[in-house]
Amino acid sequence: MNAAEQLISQARHGQFGALLPELLEMAKGPGGPRDQAWEAAAAAIQTLFWQDRFAEAADLAEAIIAQDGPLGGELCDQDVPFRHAFLAAELHAGVPAGPRLLTAAEHIPAGRNLGEDLLWLAEQLPDQPKEALLPNHADWGGPTKPLTGAGTELADREFSELATADKQLVWQALAKANDFRRAHALAETSGETPDRFALCTWMAGWYAVEGDIPRGERMLLAAHARWWPYMKWDAIPASPVLQPTLRLVTTDHVREHYLTRPIGPEAAEGNA
Repeated sequence: MNAAEQLISQARHGQFGALLPELLEMAKGPGGPRDQAWEAAAAAIQTLFWQDRFAEAADLAEAIIAQDGPLGGELCDQDVPFRHAFLAAELHAGVPAGPRLLTAAEHIPAGRNLGEDLLWLAEQLPDQPKEALLPNHADWGGPTKPLTGAGTELADREFSELATADKQLVWQALAKANDFRRAHALAETSGETPDRFALCTWMAGWYAVEGDIPRGERMLLAAHARWWPYMKWDAIPASPVLQPTLRLVTTDHVREHYLTRPIGPEAAEGNA
């Protein structure tokens, strides 16, 4: 674990606000290992999202790509959260994303993932809603579809008698069918919540469109305990503050919880 990853791990202990200045310093400072600079930048961007500093997050993404993209290092193999920074700045801060995406892509050597992703995103912008291009988007308020897949038969059985893995299949089937009514009833009668972060945010978004802020808040708090980083630099999930629908239930209490409580492997350490 390098210095940036150690700092990010410390932040995941619930010290996001306290350690943001150090992450920014590591990301912006001259010299030092460049792969650590972009890792620090990625974690700082995610934290800035939670502070509603979207324009600043996009500025940081733009700067780190311009500086380190031409070097062809590991930064060029990434996509998130840099792609999200440009989209969020347009959606929440009114800073157009299209021109910045194209300019940023020019700094990445041909054929590398980040450049291709930024170009693809720029192509999607005219025809796609911004929120559909951000993480954990769902058809909140949309129609229910028939149940399909492995959880279909299980959904008709007594939920309390199902094995943990089978319960997961039921939640997944309900989310795939966008069957919020049945999922809500199941949560109420069983006293349980889905065991996946994305399933919890799906339900939280539905509570948001239903105007049920308390239940949406509780579902996002449950989601916190179910999140796990994809990479060592992945500091904190961004969708609760990026998705406009989820922002309706991302209350001050939710923000405080996510920014000050251990999350992911650091939370697991405390529960061991």
